[in-house]
Amino acid sequence: MRNPRLQSLALISLLLLLPAPARAQSGERLSDNDVKQIIEAVDHGRDRFEDQLDGKVKNATLRSPRGETKVQDYLQDLQDNVKKLKERFDTNYSAGAEATTVLRQGSDIHNYFTAQSADIKGRSEWDRLALDLGRLADAYGTTFPLPQDAAVRRINDGEAAAKAEAIAKQADVVKKAIGQDKTLAKTDREAFNHDLDQLKKQANTVKERVSDSKPATAETRQLMAMVDKINSSFQGKAPQPSTLAAWGGMRASLDTLGQAYRIKP
Repeated sequence: MRNPRLQSLALISLLLLLPAPARAQSGERLSDNDVKQIIEAVDHGRDRFEDQLDGKVKNATLRSPRGETKVQDYLQDLQDNVKKLKERFDTNYSAGAEATTVLRQGSDIHNYFTAQSADIKGRSEWDRLALDLGRLADAYGTTFPLPQDAAVRRINDGEAAAKAEAIAKQADVVKKAIGQDKTLAKTDREAFNHDLDQLKKQANTVKERVSDSKPATAETRQLMAMVDKINSSFQGKAPQPSTLAAWGGMRASLDTLGQAYRIKP
């Protein structure tokens, strides 16, 4: 690897494995406001469900991997934890731990009631609540009932907007490195700078839309396509390691933004 060109190609392999355009997308990402509405629906649905249960069911014992307790007490715990989720969820904190608790408790109740008679009072209300819990689970990248080893994580609007802004700023860092890269022809530097200007503009568009709680899946997909184009262009050249390092510095932010919009390489 003493040949400078081979060294550059090796660095490309290490640094430029950045997200490519979307090849797996599970629908439009929900904004923070959308998720707040789902949490509110879960809260109301829990109240409606409890109101329909008779005393015998409320005093029944619910057994789960976390122990035994009365259904009524379990429902009260669920109510308390839904309220914690409502209070702590904001643009900069997705309250993943609180969401996990709610989904885990909801799963225990779901398993209990689906094992009961189909004509049990309150079953329709529970089925409706289970739908909202399913929507909540999907917003956190998982399913309901919650699998035992599920990863419950959401990247909220504040974090997604910050990553888009970081990508825009890093595009300027890459442009500066390209301007100092004497191994690239002038026409190549001009072409890279043009593409990086477009990438910066697109990143700022994503930032603005997500900051305003607007849909931005299509815009993020376009951003990733621009990244892929620039990445492919680099692989056809032999830029200096410092240029590649600047370009690779965009990877962490791209990975996080890709996770937020479920856009996978």
